[in-house]
Amino acid sequence: MTLFTFMDGLLFSLLSIVLVILLIALIIWAISPLKRLSPQKQVQETSNEEKPHINRTISDPTMMVAALIASIDYREETGKEPYLKSIREIEQ
Repeated sequence: MTLFTFMDGLLFSLLSIVLVILLIALIIWAISPLKRLSPQKQVQETSNEEKPHINRTISDPTMMVAALIASIDYREETGKEPYLKSIREIEQ
C-alpha cells in the first residue's frame, strides 16, 4: 500500500515552490517602500576640465620601501589597515 503516488508528490512540490515564490514576492513588495526612506547619495557631475596627469606608479625600489615604511608606521600609530591611494616623488 502506498501512501502517496508520484502525482501527489509532484503536486505537493509544485504547491510548495509556488508558496515560497509568493512569500519572497511579498517580502520584496513590503521592503520596497523602505528603500525610499534611506538617504540617497548625490552623484557628482564630472567636469570637462582635464586634471593634470600624476604618475601614480612606483618607479624605483626606494619608492617601494618608502611606501612600505609609511604604511607600517601608519598601522602602528592608528591600528587601522592602511590604504595607499597614490604615491608621488617629491622633487628637491
